[in-house]
Amino acid sequence: MKNILVLILASTFSLTACGNFLGSKNIAEGTQSPDKDYDTVNGSITVGANSAVGDLSTVNGSIKISSGTSVGSAETVNGSINFTDGVKAQSAETVNGSIRLGTNCEVEEDVETVNGSIIAESGCEVEGNYETVNGKLKAINTEIHGNVKAVNGKILLLDGTHVHDDVIIEKSKGFFNSTKSKKPVVVLGKDVVVDGDLIFEKPVKLYIHDTAKYDDDFENAEVIKYSGSEEPY
Repeated sequence: MKNILVLILASTFSLTACGNFLGSKNIAEGTQSPDKDYDTVNGSITVGANSAVGDLSTVNGSIKISSGTSVGSAETVNGSINFTDGVKAQSAETVNGSIRLGTNCEVEEDVETVNGSIIAESGCEVEGNYETVNGKLKAINTEIHGNVKAVNGKILLLDGTHVHDDVIIEKSKGFFNSTKSKKPVVVLGKDVVVDGDLIFEKPVKLYIHDTAKYDDDFENAEVIKYSGSEEPY
């Protein structure tokens, strides 16, 4: 999240330096400006289909990128990030908001949020980590080359998703470390493959489909096996 902190500081100075950083940005369909960045503070950023632009950053606002578009990093603090189908990006990061990747999206680095969920639809590829603190992680038929990591919430890996690194549930830290909290749920669905370790720093409920492939050397899990098309979780 260090990029987000830099964004907050930079945008604070921008408030007094340039009024052009205020308000929403709407980038036309077919725009070809891969070296041009778009920044705002209190407003959303929308990029039309089949475009190529640089980094996108806002503080209070959402980011929406239409199909077939390539961008640099997409970063916000208070807002959601929505990629429609076939979007390519360097990274996607928010603090308070959810992230959705439509079908066949490609992200070169991390996809992460703190308070929110992340969903990747079929055919996506994430080269970096896929993580949240408070929220649900869901990936459908997706290639994830980094770690899948959460603290509170669910991890749903479904329909042939392939995780090349570890699946991690981290222990809550500080004031939020309560032994009475509900167990996180982790699902290894049909035809899912996890090449790395299953690391659970606190007790979890682990649902495993009969066709899933994983290293069974793990601890802190209540295992529930299932088969077929049922969804017991």
